[in-house]
Amino acid sequence: MDSPPVIQTRDPAVLTTAAILGMSLFGLFLIVPVLISMMIVSILQFGIPSFLIPLAIIALATFFLPFGFGNAYLKRLVEPLRPSGDPKEAGYVVQLTRNPRQRSGLWAVIEDADDIGWLQFTDSAVVFTGDSLRLRVPYDRVRDLKKRNAGWRSLFAYGPQTMFSLAEMPEAGAFLFAERSSYVIPTSRKVGLEIYTRLQEKTSAQKRVE
Repeated sequence: MDSPPVIQTRDPAVLTTAAILGMSLFGLFLIVPVLISMMIVSILQFGIPSFLIPLAIIALATFFLPFGFGNAYLKRLVEPLRPSGDPKEAGYVVQLTRNPRQRSGLWAVIEDADDIGWLQFTDSAVVFTGDSLRLRVPYDRVRDLKKRNAGWRSLFAYGPQTMFSLAEMPEAGAFLFAERSSYVIPTSRKVGLEIYTRLQEKTSAQKRVE
């Protein structure tokens, strides 16, 4: 068996309340067009246009849902956390949600991310370099690997999430990763699936070696 998992925590420096508010403001880019479309429909005679206009705007807003989540702003926030070395090997910009939650109280109610950072797949381990948490898990210590739907908060359309727990460390709980680099739904689904597939391939290869 490889070395045991490593979990290191510290006080957050990037994912602050101000940062969460900043990301939330991007939601206005999606909400305002929907509100305007409803105002336009309210002055139109009832008919096919009054029905199709809101549907078209809602569909367009859903398409840009990742942008509305503030992913462009979040990518700038995590840039200082980028692992050193080849930029092409930096990995994926992700959010981490722990179960049980790392954050508590009102924060845990309004925000589903406990941390943000970079997820990498090295030759021997999956590595998360986050704002308040550092995680290194050898592939042979990954357990209960699952692909999960993003759920109602993402209108069941956002890219799939990757969840796993640690062998011999049940007290650490489960770790749920969601990509946060995309601006549109198709890219989010592609990157989310890629993260899960890569980890699945890495853990499967490790089992074959054993």
